[in-house]
Amino acid sequence: MIDDSAPDRKLYRVLLEEGFGNGLRFWEESLAARGIETCRRVAPDCVLLDYKLPDMTGLEFLTQIRSEDPADAPAFAVVMLTGLADEQVAVDALKSGAQDYLVKDRITPEALMSAVRRAHEKVDLLRTLKAERDRLAESLAEKEVLLKEVHHRVKNNLQVIASLLRLQAASFADPAMAAALRESQNRVESMALIHEQLYETSDLREVDLAEHAGLLANNLYRSYGEPERIAMSFAVEKLPLSLDRAIPASLILNELISNALKHAFPGGRAGSIEIRGRAENGKIALEVHDDGAGVAPELDLKRPKSLGLEIVNILTRQLKGVFELERGEGTTFRVCFPSS
Repeated sequence: MIDDSAPDRKLYRVLLEEGFGNGLRFWEESLAARGIETCRRVAPDCVLLDYKLPDMTGLEFLTQIRSEDPADAPAFAVVMLTGLADEQVAVDALKSGAQDYLVKDRITPEALMSAVRRAHEKVDLLRTLKAERDRLAESLAEKEVLLKEVHHRVKNNLQVIASLLRLQAASFADPAMAAALRESQNRVESMALIHEQLYETSDLREVDLAEHAGLLANNLYRSYGEPERIAMSFAVEKLPLSLDRAIPASLILNELISNALKHAFPGGRAGSIEIRGRAENGKIALEVHDDGAGVAPELDLKRPKSLGLEIVNILTRQLKGVFELERGEGTTFRVCFPSS
C-alpha cells in the first residue's frame, strides 16, 4: 500500500486493521519507484495509491505496473486516494487501471473498507472472466482443429471415391458409360475442393467462391479442354459463401463449365469460355459464357433433356434462385440466388 503522507498511512493502517483483523500485512513506501518494486516483489491484494507522489503521479504509477496486454487481468486491486474532489481525476484514475477512488477528506472507516472490498471483488471478477475467456479460447481452438481434421478426412474420402470412379470409367469399353462415370467423378471432385479449401483456410465458416471457381475450372479444363483451341478467362468477384451454399454453387459451376467444354465447340472449333461472378442487391449471379456454336433453339431450361442441366435446375431451386439462358453472341447460362 503506497501513500506519501505518514499521518495518512497510520490512519489507513488503523482503519484496515480494525476491519481485517491482525492477519493484515501492510507495506509502506513513500516513493513511487520503490512502491513499484514492492508491488512486483510481494504482489499485494490491494494498493492504496496517492494521486500525488514525490517522484511521479499516481496515474504514471498505474501505467508502469499495468500489463502491456490489455486483455490481462490486474495483478492487484488499486484504490486511488486524493485530496482533489475532481470528477476528471476519478475518471482518469479508473481509465488508468484503478478499481475505486476516494477523496481523502471524505474517508470514513466504512468508506475505506467498502472501497477496498469493491476493488478486490472487481479484480477477482476480472480474473474469473479472463480464466473463462482463456478456457473458451482454448476450447474453440481445439474444436477448430477437430473441424479442420473433419474437412481433411471428408476431402480424402471424396478423392478416394473420385479415384474409384476414374478406375471404373477406364474399365468400360462403352464410351457413353465411361463418360457418365467421368462426369460423376468431376462432381465428386468439385465437392472435395470445397472441403480442401476449408481445411486450408483460417475461417471455417465460409468459402471464397471466386477462389473455388478458379480451382474448379482449371481441373475441368485439364479434364475436358484443349488449350490450343479453347481459351478460358475469369471475372469473378470475391464471393464468400457458407458451406451449405458453397457446395450447390460449386456443383452448378461444375455442370455449366463442363457443358461448355464438352458441347460449345464441336468439330474442332476454336473459341473461348468466360466464367463470371458478382454480388449485387443482395444476390449472387454466376455466369458461364461461351462464343461457341450455341444451343439448340428447342432447348427448354425447365424441362432439359440432359442430366447436367437438370442437376443445375435442382440445385438452383435448393438455393431459391433463378436459372436463365441468354442467346446472342454465343451462349450465357446464368444462375442468380440470394447471397444469404
